[in-house]
Amino acid sequence: MVIVGFDWARDKHDVCVQNEKGEVLFIRTVRHAVEALNEITALTDEIEPDRERVHVALEQHDGALLAWLLSTGYTVYGINPKSTERARDIYRPAGGKDDRIDAQTIADLLRGNLVRFKPMHSQSDETLHLRSLARLRMRLMTQKTALMQRLRTIIAEWCPDVSHLCGDFNRKWQRDLLERWPLHEDLVEAHGNALNGFMASHRLSAATREKLTGVRTTAPMFIPDGRKESLRFETETILLQLNMHIDRLLVLDGRLAEAFASHSNFAVFHSLPVKGVATLSMICSAFGDRREDAPHWRQLAARWGVAPVTYASGKSRSVRRRKACDTHVLQALTDLAFTTTFSVSGCWATDFYKRKRSEGKDHHEVLRAVALRWVKILWRMWIDQVPYDESYHRRRKSTDAA
Repeated sequence: MVIVGFDWARDKHDVCVQNEKGEVLFIRTVRHAVEALNEITALTDEIEPDRERVHVALEQHDGALLAWLLSTGYTVYGINPKSTERARDIYRPAGGKDDRIDAQTIADLLRGNLVRFKPMHSQSDETLHLRSLARLRMRLMTQKTALMQRLRTIIAEWCPDVSHLCGDFNRKWQRDLLERWPLHEDLVEAHGNALNGFMASHRLSAATREKLTGVRTTAPMFIPDGRKESLRFETETILLQLNMHIDRLLVLDGRLAEAFASHSNFAVFHSLPVKGVATLSMICSAFGDRREDAPHWRQLAARWGVAPVTYASGKSRSVRRRKACDTHVLQALTDLAFTTTFSVSGCWATDFYKRKRSEGKDHHEVLRAVALRWVKILWRMWIDQVPYDESYHRRRKSTDAA
């Protein structure tokens, strides 16, 4: 048996290889390149030809190095970075950091806790495809939101009357309006025929037309001549990026829907009382398709940030939110909890939320509790490959209460 610790970085990786007694066989620094990584496999093959007996540990991430390790046939383990940080004090109690020592720390941590860590397994291509699309959509949505917020800030500060008119940049006519007349004074100086043509081409309602023409009668906020050009340019630049993100998200949503519909777990997760493809795709890809060695639902709840963390010492005891988690899945579970609580009629989550709130619990705390219960339900559905049944869940709750 061989133990390997990887301290990964963007351009290079430090590798420590040990035998089962903890003796260091070699420590290398290799480039982030296939040729360099293949040299490591060649060296470990000479020591241990059976790659399943080569146990490799690295701090958890979702990048090219992990994908390569999972493809080699090694037994791979993901280590929480906090665990590595605390174990580092054994080697450097005075502080400091050295990548080669970190690689040895990770190897020692795995060797001493081999029975506690659970190996990672590669998912099928359909799950990887769905997962990558779902996470890409979430990143693009975050960027889109940031662009909208920046544009709102500019308009609210320099063109407050226009900001009251244009508050939702998901509406194309509002983006087109700012693209054509980025400042309030540009709108005021616009020719009446041009404005009428704009309103007609975008088929604005009578109420919206009245508001738009009303803004033209108000006095623009004073803007120094030296700032006007930069404000116009910045608004134009943001709109270009925002339009691109919106267009790309439309295309991505179509591909995401196709990937979700073709996934082997589609029937299970599509039966849930919400129909948001982005949320369901993220949850479906998070569970994946390896049920034979699936973690318990409590482990998944902890990994995804909906399980509470208890701190107890002496007479003090507190329960806090878990911060070290997969934030993408946490967001999807929170969306599921919120929707089923407030937008789905007859769902158990509504009654559960009301009961917990009546007990004095905080809104966000209760939402996480709803999400925690959903993880348990989803895990059972996924393991048994059965669709969601609201009546079955309510009967189970009644039986448990009795």
